Formats: sequence, structure tokens, C-alpha cells
Amino acid sequence: MNVINPILRASALALTLGLTPLVSNAQNLMGVTMIEPGDTNVSQSIKLSLNKSTVIELARPAADVVITNPAIADAVVQTAQRIIFRGIEVGQTNAFIFDRNGNPILNLEITVDVDTSTLDTIIARYVPDARVTVDTINGSLVVAGQVDSLVQSDQVMRLVTAYAGGDDDAQVLNMMSIAAKDQVMLEVRIVEMQRTVVKQLGINLSGSTSFGDFANLVERQLFADVAGDGIAGIVDTGTTTLAPGLPFSRTFGFQSSNGFNVAGGALGGLSTNFGYTNFNGSDPQSSAGAAIDALERIGIVRTLAEPNIMAVSGESAKFLAGGEFPVPVAQDNTGAISVEFKPFGVGLAFTPVVLSEGRISLKISTEVSELSNQGAFQGQSVATVDANGNVVPSQSLTIPSLVVRRAESTIELPSGGSTMLAGLIQSRTRQTIDQLPGIKNIPILGALFQSRDFINEETEMVVIVTPYLVDPARKDQLRTPADGFVNASDTKTVLFGRLNALYAEPGKGITPETYNAPVGFIEE
Repeated sequence: MNVINPILRASALALTLGLTPLVSNAQNLMGVTMIEPGDTNVSQSIKLSLNKSTVIELARPAADVVITNPAIADAVVQTAQRIIFRGIEVGQTNAFIFDRNGNPILNLEITVDVDTSTLDTIIARYVPDARVTVDTINGSLVVAGQVDSLVQSDQVMRLVTAYAGGDDDAQVLNMMSIAAKDQVMLEVRIVEMQRTVVKQLGINLSGSTSFGDFANLVERQLFADVAGDGIAGIVDTGTTTLAPGLPFSRTFGFQSSNGFNVAGGALGGLSTNFGYTNFNGSDPQSSAGAAIDALERIGIVRTLAEPNIMAVSGESAKFLAGGEFPVPVAQDNTGAISVEFKPFGVGLAFTPVVLSEGRISLKISTEVSELSNQGAFQGQSVATVDANGNVVPSQSLTIPSLVVRRAESTIELPSGGSTMLAGLIQSRTRQTIDQLPGIKNIPILGALFQSRDFINEETEMVVIVTPYLVDPARKDQLRTPADGFVNASDTKTVLFGRLNALYAEPGKGITPETYNAPVGFIEE
């Protein structure tokens, strides 16, 4: 028996669909019976794999086979009771099989799709712990089920993608769920110590002398009434004489000026001045002086930052505690300046990926920056005139620079494990000696004609990171630094200088070592 002609099948189907809808297998007043798809006692659903066949054995001989869409599935009638259906194209269709009397033997609802049995075997072989299944919907692969970690999910998706690689129209939908926890809290501890040593010792000498004949004679008074000299009465102050007067005909002077070039000037400390003046009669003839500046300064700066931030596995999170400063970026024809704000402070950005229970991959970027005048941008100099008519140059624009300590890396840690992400040991020494040429080589005396400026800066910084797998907490378990704070009353503020009535018990301040209350997470 051969397959019925497609034209005859289409005509029979059109005749069937053109009838007025009635209840299945129900007869109206005109004696017409309608058989709807999938609504008879002989209806069954069958799923055909693409380019594969299924053999159907019938209980009684078939006389006619009608397929709605032969482009999706076709049938080969091998015997009167054996029919072979083959999937040709992805889609849905149905088939009716009738006996010699025109009674329906079988109503098939056919779905043709990609065969996934081979893919299920591959997944079970390479990812045995994955509890997933692969289904097909209109040519798309749907992966559903549960895996233990993101690594297993990635392995399953790579196998499915490779299996569907030959079909350009195939889509892969990931409907898998991960059993491992996917919320990660990252704790970062940034500790920096800066030590600065400044030493300054400067000696500047100055002197002058006048010599040679006096230039001219001047009238000088010989007597003067000096109070408290024991001479009663008025002394004759009218007697005068001619005597040499200033200036001398020849004068010689010198002065050394050794500065502090590293620091830009004397920073303080001990400043002394010594001077001597020689008189010829009542007139100064020569002088000598010395100025000594000495300083030794030691400073220590401790910087501590502990930013904490939480994110879901695979998602990014950012944190910034600092500020933003404006930077000009453009200027239009009217002179209006557009600015862009640049952030500074303590910044943290990370993307966690939970690989398995207790194993976390982290892509971290942490930064500590601060504004600095060193390396700042100075704009064009503009000359202005003050109230006295003096020309005063001034800078029209100054943009500060940033001193940045930044670290970026990708690491893998267990939940609760710590590692030192970055470390920095930096030592910088600057020293200058200002000397007078020639005299500097004289032993001992040469030290009187020089100034020394010495600065040593040492910096040591470490960055420690610790990830945790966390669960949310109840609202009544959360604590904030403001809990327990109560403003003082006006009476206590005025009479006792109190700013707050209650904040913490004496000697029990909040520190990382003593603070044991929950802070928003449950650590595993």
C-alpha cells in the first residue's frame, strides 16, 4: 500500500476543516460528525527526532493515511498494519489513519524537534553531578535543572553550545539554578604608614667695613648736659669744634645667602642671629653678623580604610568614600567652560563569581587617592592692577593633582580566607647642600659657609582582602554606629559642656576587636 497523494490528502483536510465546529464525535441534526485534532479516544502525541523515523504497528489494517503538513513529517506505509513516520523539519503537524470503513484508527499529534538523547548522555559523562535535562522547543535547546556551582553550569552550557554548533538557527536557553550561595561580601583592609624626616641646618654670614680718610669735616658739639652725671647746673653746650664725619672714603662688605631648596625655605626650629659693630669714635666703622637656622622634624601618618561591600555572584559592585573635584574639559565660543568631575578618596570595585561551595573568584580594583599641589596644573598667568597701581600677576586656573595608590587583580579565595592583594614599600630621599665655592673645602671653617636641606620620606602600604558567602539578616539584628546616641539637653550643654547625653559606656568604645554585634550579614 502506498502513501495517499498529497493533493487528495489536502482536499480531505480542507473538507474536514470547512465543517461547522461541533462537539467531538457528536452528531448534529444533519448527521455530520467532526473529528478535531487531539480530541478523540484514538488520539496520541508523538515526538519525532529530526531526520529520524518511528515505526507504528496498528491493531487492524489501515486504508488511508492523511498528513496535514508533509513538509514537517511524512509516512511510508510498509504493510497494512505497519506505518513508518519520519521527521523532516522542526515543527508540528498531525496525521489521521482510517480503516476500510472510514473509521479512525489513530489520530497522531506529531512534534518534530532535535534529538537530545545523545546530548543527555554527553552531559552525564562529563558532568556527572549535574542534575539537568535538555529539552527542545521549536529548534531551541532548553537546559533546566540544578547544578552545584557556577563552574558546573558553565561546563554544561559549553557542552550544549558545542552540540548545537552545527546549527546556526539553534538557540540555547539556560534555565539552570545553582545550589551554592551567590551573595558575596568583600572586606578590604588598607593600611598605610608614612614616616617623614626633615633636617635643616643653614649658616649665613654677613659683614662690612669702612676704611680710608674721612671724606669731610663736620661741626660737632663738645659738651652736652647728661642727666644723672652729678653735675649741678646747666653745662655749657654751645662750644663746638670741627671733626671728621661720615662717610669713609672706602667701604667693603660681604654677605652669604644659602637657601633651603628642597623644602623651599626654613620650616622653623631654632633661629639665631649674632652681630658685632665696631665704632671709630662715635661713628660705626665695621660690622659682622651670623644667622643660623636649625631644624629636625619627624612625622608619622597612619592611614586606615576598611570598606565593605556586597554583590551577587557575577554582578559588579562599587564603593567610594571621598569626593569629586571639577576639571575643565571644553570651552565654547562664548567663553563658557564645561567641567567634568573626577572622583578621589577610598574606592573599591569588584566582581565576584562563586565557583563552588566555599570557593570564590574575585576581580578586584581598589584605590586610595588624595588631592595634592605637587604636579598641579597652573593655568595661564593673568596680570592685574591693585589699588596702588602695581601690576600683580596671578594664575587664572589651578587644577590639583592626585596622589594615587591603586591595585587591580583577579584572585581565588575560599569563603573567610584572606590574602594580601598588594604591598608597597617606598623610600624617597632628597638632599641639597648650598656652599660657597672655594671656601667649602676649608676644613671646619668651610661648614660655616653652607646650608644643608635633607628630607627622607618612607611609605609602607598593604591591602588585605577577605570574601565571605553571606545570607541576609533580619531587620532587628542590624546595628548602626548611631545606635544609642542621644543629644544632650540645653542645660547639660550650657552648664557642663556636654554634646551628647549617651553614646557609649566609658572605656567601651566601638573597635573591630570589641564590636561583636551583627552588622548586616551572616558569615559562613
